[in-house]
Amino acid sequence: MAETYNTLNHLVQINDRNLADLEVTDLLDDAPLLKVLYTQTASQKTLHKYLKQTVASAAAFRAALDGVTNAASQDELVTVTLQILDGSFHADVALADAYKDGRGAYLQKEMFRKMRQIFSTVEKQVIYGVGNDSAGFIGLHDGFLNALSNAMVVAARKAGSTANSQTSVYFIRHGRDDVSLVLGNDGKIVVEDEPTIQRVAGSVSGTFPALFVPVTGYIGLQLGSAYSSARIANIETALDDDDIAEALSLFPASRQPNVIVMNRKAAKLLRESRTATSPTGAPAPWVESCFNIPVIITDSVKSTEAVET
Repeated sequence: MAETYNTLNHLVQINDRNLADLEVTDLLDDAPLLKVLYTQTASQKTLHKYLKQTVASAAAFRAALDGVTNAASQDELVTVTLQILDGSFHADVALADAYKDGRGAYLQKEMFRKMRQIFSTVEKQVIYGVGNDSAGFIGLHDGFLNALSNAMVVAARKAGSTANSQTSVYFIRHGRDDVSLVLGNDGKIVVEDEPTIQRVAGSVSGTFPALFVPVTGYIGLQLGSAYSSARIANIETALDDDDIAEALSLFPASRQPNVIVMNRKAAKLLRESRTATSPTGAPAPWVESCFNIPVIITDSVKSTEAVET
């Protein structure tokens, strides 16, 4: 993938320094999809507009002295409204001042923990959209992939039927014109350098002085075209490479997905379906790819999905 350098790690900025500069790239360890997902800044500060082709242009052979109808392609203007991402937090002044390395180190430790949770939450939003957080942006599941009637959704060949015990595999073609994470305000997540001291209600009674640290930014998801993502739904007890191949067949030959996303349950079922063919009879290895497409294994994909109809 020629554009894999354009990732969250290099674009998101905590104030004026990106994650790579801060040398805390492990903040994305709990969000492995975000580590590789193509990311771009919004076309406007809190809005992102792009053209999606809806009708192909026409071309045809013709006879001499005769004509053809040369219809032009057609595009649809899509507007993505970015949502406010808020990871603000407060810390007890007494705890911060008693920390072995001082108040600043305590707040930095808390901020890194908060950022790790923020990125994990964003990854869940990318997959499930408002089904994860109703105040957040639309994701893959509720954007194009929320029913078996959708053209890019198939059920597992041995589909499950137990309520709230299903999982899915998501196929994503990400890039500038396909699925893309979108950062507002030039990619900045603003963290106040000088936290304020506020009076906060105690857990039982009274109040205590707390350091309040605002952490805010804007973020959204570009869904791309109808052929930018697909899903295998209703996975409960079985998943094999034939299921994967069926989902891949939904994509145009020239626009295959560049990542497959699943959780540990789906990866385990897929591995169990594979027959080891090594001379030593070693068991099939843990899943890393399918048909030369890398697999991302993440806990952001649930095993408690409803049965899709």
